Amino acid sequence: MALGLISKIRGMRETVGIDVGHYSIKYVKVLHGASGNKIVLDADLERVPDGCIVNGEIQVREGDAPTDQDGKREKDGAELLAEAMAKLLIRHPIDDSCEIVASVNCGAGAGGVLVDRVSVKVPKNGNEAAIILQTAQSRPPFDDQDNVIDYEIYSREGDDVKVNVVAAKSALLDSWAQFFNRRGLKLSALDVDIFGLLNAYVATVEDSEKDKTVAIFNIGEKKMSVAFVQDGQFHSMRAMAGGSLDMVISKTCMNLGIDSEKCHEILSKGDLSVVDGFSEAEVEAALRLAYEDLMAQIDIGIRYFSSSEDSKPLDKILLGGGGAAAPGLREFVAEHASIETDTVNPFRLVPCDSKVFGEGGLSIALSNIYAPALGLAMRKF
Repeated sequence: MALGLISKIRGMRETVGIDVGHYSIKYVKVLHGASGNKIVLDADLERVPDGCIVNGEIQVREGDAPTDQDGKREKDGAELLAEAMAKLLIRHPIDDSCEIVASVNCGAGAGGVLVDRVSVKVPKNGNEAAIILQTAQSRPPFDDQDNVIDYEIYSREGDDVKVNVVAAKSALLDSWAQFFNRRGLKLSALDVDIFGLLNAYVATVEDSEKDKTVAIFNIGEKKMSVAFVQDGQFHSMRAMAGGSLDMVISKTCMNLGIDSEKCHEILSKGDLSVVDGFSEAEVEAALRLAYEDLMAQIDIGIRYFSSSEDSKPLDKILLGGGGAAAPGLREFVAEHASIETDTVNPFRLVPCDSKVFGEGGLSIALSNIYAPALGLAMRKF
């Protein structure tokens, strides 16, 4: 649906969120009504070929490309990723009037996105922006000359200004910006998947839950990250050194002697009976063994937050991303952390056009897979 001039004058607009992960590209289109209401108009995903993205970086081959047995030149990760994006855009052409927000799976930490809280003194009539940036750039790891830095002020008390500072590697952002530009996509913003998931939560959280202290874990194919919300505001984020859906799959495959496709089937369908030769109880036991390693990383994230001087006790854990709906994981985390645990599942509070997911609606698994793209598409400008 392309919005006409009259619709735009009335305050209606469309935003597309595109979340590029290690396993798939997710696409969600949202119509923003003049009164602030939102409806999902379209959603789809496309599988990303293995090895296209490693640690958030598009894989570009250096030197001459090898050839296969038929003499055909083998494509590198960038070319294969471009083909996957092209397939998605052929099915869902994006009108020039749409705002496009894309996120990439580069994570937090070395080589990715850095986040910290900074307190600065801004004297009366002082250049607030300059003081904040100078203060941030004087502290490692924000002092790297290759960083692009942004910030958000979250409180002011007299001369004391507290800000969240975010930095990302210029080369990493440039490579992704060029990738989207070559596909003919003019981005309104380039974001990170965990912030898309965070925005999906903030945009759909019920009033009774807004003041809770919440940890939102994004369990992706190759990595896991966590964002913390306190007093209704973003507090901090962290990438886990380990912990991912891939880790769960690898260990489950090893314990059951099955391939990764069969394990993906278990996790996506939530069906423990699809493995021949094993009872459901045996499959569940194998999954719980894999969840122990994942739980160790969740515990690290919780301890990181608890060590912050201004942190409050966690009220709730929310699981998002491809691993969020793994059978029994929510109950496993709740049991081991002794904290109320649920999935983000933002689509339950956002109406969808009936043609998007059909009469049956959207499964919890897909809701959490699409959640970051939905959060991107619900951004305000």
